[in-house]
Amino acid sequence: MEGFKRRWKKVPAAVRKPLVFIVGVAVIVAGLAMLVLPGPGWAAIFLGFAVLATEFAVAEKVRDWAVQELKKLLHKAQRSWHKFRHKQR
Repeated sequence: MEGFKRRWKKVPAAVRKPLVFIVGVAVIVAGLAMLVLPGPGWAAIFLGFAVLATEFAVAEKVRDWAVQELKKLLHKAQRSWHKFRHKQR
């Protein structure tokens, strides 16, 4: 994987950035479509932002914010689950 990263960073930015932009946006658009069609919509949207974050700082900030919000949501769900299980006993 490191070899790929090294070679990828050697590709001129004038080629690399538009390619990353096209792929990232295409994955996000596909994810948005999958929100109403069958498929892993949210996963595709997050993957698209992860692709964009490899080259664009704004997308990196959005990705980091989304990860933090998901962690908060998972923590809250875990606490609710534990409360629910203890009430069942």
